[in-house]
Amino acid sequence: MTEDAGQVRVCEYRRCGAPLPPAVGRGSRARFCQDGKTWGRRNLSCRDAEAVLSDAETLRESDTELDDTAVTALAGQIDRVLEPARGLVETLTTLRHQLEATTATALAERDTALAEADEHRLQRGRAEAEATQARETAEAATVAAASAEKEKAAALRERDEEGAARRAAVQEQQRAEGQLAAVRDELARLADRADAAAALAGERAAVIATVTAELAATRSALEDERGRGQAATTRAEAAETRADAARERLEAVRAEHAEAMTARDAALDAVRADHARAMEAARAGFDRRLAELQSAHEQTVRSMHETATTLGAELRGAQGRADVAERELTRVLTVVRQLPEPPEILKQLLDRLPERS
Repeated sequence: MTEDAGQVRVCEYRRCGAPLPPAVGRGSRARFCQDGKTWGRRNLSCRDAEAVLSDAETLRESDTELDDTAVTALAGQIDRVLEPARGLVETLTTLRHQLEATTATALAERDTALAEADEHRLQRGRAEAEATQARETAEAATVAAASAEKEKAAALRERDEEGAARRAAVQEQQRAEGQLAAVRDELARLADRADAAAALAGERAAVIATVTAELAATRSALEDERGRGQAATTRAEAAETRADAARERLEAVRAEHAEAMTARDAALDAVRADHARAMEAARAGFDRRLAELQSAHEQTVRSMHETATTLGAELRGAQGRADVAERELTRVLTVVRQLPEPPEILKQLLDRLPERS
């Protein structure tokens, strides 16, 4: 359409005909409305609506008819467009099920590892309790040994005291015996004097009686000292016997203490060895399980990545094909909907298809 001076320009879409704004400058003139006006269910602009009408007129002018074969081909094309999407949905569903199964297995294995760790902690607690009991037994044995040491020291002190008493008694006996020897010597001298001074017997009788009394007293004192010495000896022997018994009890307590210490050391060594073996086995099992889980996780991640990459490539290819088919289908549907009287089978197909933008 050309424009003369003073002539009002209108939209070239045959069903619009709205006035167009005046042209400014020497550039190209707009032939259709530029105000965003749309037409039909497809919301076509004036330019697109005129192109659709022109295509429809071209179809009417040609002798080509839309028969069942064309409709079937169109339906097959639509199915081919939708088929990749269905395959993608099935693949994603399978992948989700695989991920759920892998996650459930990993969680079950984690629970098993936690249960094993709890069992190892329980065994370690029992071993520590046994070690504590052995330590308490050893402490009791140490206390008993200390008490025995004290008894031994008391017995030794008592023995020393008995020895001192015995030595004092021996010294007293020696002193009494010395006095007795002196008295005997004195008696001998007195006897000599008695023989020499028989005349003085009457005068010495009192002296002899006195000396005899003193001798009897001395003998009595000597007997008493001997009795005390024997008593001291008896007490010393009893103290020695008690000291020997205390030494035997001490040796028995020492033997029990040594046995208790040996048993405690053996129990501690056994507990430490069992605990070390259990911890080593648990650590090795945990490391193996962790390595297996990591390997399985990495394998799953690699498989998922490969699957996702493949699906992405397939999806991009399918999307590209779907876009091409969508454009072709949109163009065909637009043209078909603009036909004055499309065939009935085509109308039914168009009614089943969703509205496309």
